[in-house]
Amino acid sequence: MTHSTRFLDAGGPRAGLGNGVGKYSSRADADQVAAIALVDRLLEVETRVQQLAVANFKLRREAKAAGANVSTAGAFFDVPKTIFEWKLAENEALSADDLGLYDVRCDDDAVMAGRAGQVFMDEFGLLGEAPDYHGAIRAINAIKTGLGAVDRLPDVSIVIPIYGQLSYTLNCIHSLRLHKSRFTAEIIIVDDASPDESAEYLPNVTCIRYHRQKKNGGFIESCNAGGRISNGRFIIMLNNDTRVVSGWLDEMIGSFELWPNAGLVGSKLHYSDGTLQEAGGIIWRDGSAWNYGRNDDPNRPQYSYARQVDYISGCSIALPAALWRELDGFDTHYHPAYCEDADLALRVKAAGREVWMQPLSRIVHYEGKTSGTDTASGAKAYQVINTKKMFVRWREALAVHRRNAEAPFLERERGVRKRFLVVDVTAPTPDQDAGSVQTFMALQSCQGLGYKAHFVPEDNWLFQPKYISALQRLGVDCAYAPYELGFESYMRRYGWQFDVIMVYRAGVMEKVLPVARSLAPQSVLLFHVADLHYLRLERTAALTGDEDVLAAAALMKEREFALVAAVDCTITHSSAEQEILAQEAPGCPVVLWPLMAEYYGTSAPFQERRDLCFLGGYRHTPNIDAVIYFVREVLPLIKAEIPDIRFVIAGAHAPDEVRALASDDVIVAGMIGDLRDLFDPCRVFVCPLRVGAGAKGKVVSALSYGIPVVSTSVGVEGAGLTDGETVLVADTPADFAAATVRLYRDQHLWGRLSQAGQNLVRDTLSHGRGGEILSHAIEIAFASKLGLPAPVAQAA
Repeated sequence: MTHSTRFLDAGGPRAGLGNGVGKYSSRADADQVAAIALVDRLLEVETRVQQLAVANFKLRREAKAAGANVSTAGAFFDVPKTIFEWKLAENEALSADDLGLYDVRCDDDAVMAGRAGQVFMDEFGLLGEAPDYHGAIRAINAIKTGLGAVDRLPDVSIVIPIYGQLSYTLNCIHSLRLHKSRFTAEIIIVDDASPDESAEYLPNVTCIRYHRQKKNGGFIESCNAGGRISNGRFIIMLNNDTRVVSGWLDEMIGSFELWPNAGLVGSKLHYSDGTLQEAGGIIWRDGSAWNYGRNDDPNRPQYSYARQVDYISGCSIALPAALWRELDGFDTHYHPAYCEDADLALRVKAAGREVWMQPLSRIVHYEGKTSGTDTASGAKAYQVINTKKMFVRWREALAVHRRNAEAPFLERERGVRKRFLVVDVTAPTPDQDAGSVQTFMALQSCQGLGYKAHFVPEDNWLFQPKYISALQRLGVDCAYAPYELGFESYMRRYGWQFDVIMVYRAGVMEKVLPVARSLAPQSVLLFHVADLHYLRLERTAALTGDEDVLAAAALMKEREFALVAAVDCTITHSSAEQEILAQEAPGCPVVLWPLMAEYYGTSAPFQERRDLCFLGGYRHTPNIDAVIYFVREVLPLIKAEIPDIRFVIAGAHAPDEVRALASDDVIVAGMIGDLRDLFDPCRVFVCPLRVGAGAKGKVVSALSYGIPVVSTSVGVEGAGLTDGETVLVADTPADFAAATVRLYRDQHLWGRLSQAGQNLVRDTLSHGRGGEILSHAIEIAFASKLGLPAPVAQAA
């Protein structure tokens, strides 16, 4: 799998905040102004919190009312519809910038694409009695960037078969020319002897390859003709009555990178008002088919994550060109049109490949503009005939499908045999904290074991487009407001499905445990401690001498070990914490799951690097303490030896006390768009943590990028790292400074540690190894639940 978990945004402060004292006549005046400003900010925060509370209450009330108005008798087999406001779709005066946090929907971009198409067609009167085709073509040709008009072999060939409907064809081409993608593409228009003015106008469009058939041969022959003259590594079949939505091409072709065995990937289809036309197709036992979700709210979670499906309607599908040619394109058995797309999907599967619906690849489909929608006459009548043909051909394969309309909620992904639920406070934010990187990779690991992965927040049900979409892209079924709200409500509806439930953090597990045991009694329960919180509190108390913190640590220890005793298996990333758990909770199953990391490596040589760096999320107080301690007590000792050295502090949510450290020699960089931009220019990664618990993801990330590490004992605790072999370890300011200076100057030592760290990540901290350990943890959990001895782990 080539998917990266680096969802990182550039930005953040680059320098410290000035104190502004010179603007006022006295320090007292400055303090007074600062105090007033602080009060104003607090009032703004309080107001926003109240607004969010009101919105949350409203959503809960709507969900309850909607649930009372529908029959739930069939909820075991399907999910009853609930109707929620979709502000952007319902109010044309609104833009995305006008939406509140709870008003954002995953398919808002489809609404905007529909509006853009309407604007384009209105501007040139394309749906009127006197369309300005010349003006529309001039506008298209004036677009300087976008898809089409490539001067080398393209990544993708977009084949658009047409039969009349020039206005819609121009609308489609307009959207492609405006489309931004990391892939190059040629646009091939195959004109099936259109009876309108298409042959007169389309050759004047500079960004396309125009091919006119000698005679009208039907949809299938036009598509196959386009495939034969295509040059791309991938072929996309795209109807002319469509408009592509932002991200359409990247998400569709990028999916072949996510799933190497994918043979066909298709889009999520919308009507021009945003309403759902199809989120994957279902083929029933009799050969009839459904556009799953038709006319429903497309933003519902069940329509919004990637999944394997029976077929995708052929108006937006992609295949590797080699496979398209191997299968000889659409089968002329279904001449002139209809059912060829479903048949192609079944042939892709028969060839041992997979068919995926990628909902982040979206199109607006103005359905039926060429052949209409009446199945009793015209070309559309072939739909009825060809359905019978397809049944005869595939009746043996379809025998395992359900009968028409029976349990579509299950039929939409009939291949699912086991389900894995992950619960955390909120959706993982891999660009902000190392723990989220591990959660993200854990979801990938359970998918690798053949589970369908689900993610549910215990607290924050807000739809967060960036983070939830990142999971949906991979096929994780995520719950979010307003469609789901509240863990108990969610489990009442879906709890019966799950085989395994893994919960992060003690505070979350305390709330989840009784609900999971009651509403999902068949599941095994895994407690992922993330790190032992009591241990972090104990160390903080030892550092500060705070008796209240020490008392809180004792209480937290009691709570955490009560949870360890109540679940089926506990998971930790730290070997040190594994030993503590073995001593404090004898007999309770515990599995060590080392931190996972994607291996990135480096080609940046020692001599081209300079400076030191640290990476962390600053909502985590140990990271704040670490950088303040380093700047005040360690960095001056280093600068005494290397005067021009600088320290780069990277990571999200730096508070005022961290930003105040900024100077010419201390760069507070904020979030970094690509970790390589942090790690490759710097020579040494420092991890001066004095408190904390658990294994540290930031250290593993640094090793993955080949930058050697100097750390305290706390920073490398439990991660399987050895002083002098994979890292350097020092705990006093003087020792830490000396180790850093030594590593900074010694190219041989630097190269040895860099290579050792990369080898460790590549060989022992991979996804595959993580999946093996997770599988063992699940096996132990089932044995524990059934009162059997724990199975012995197999050697890696």
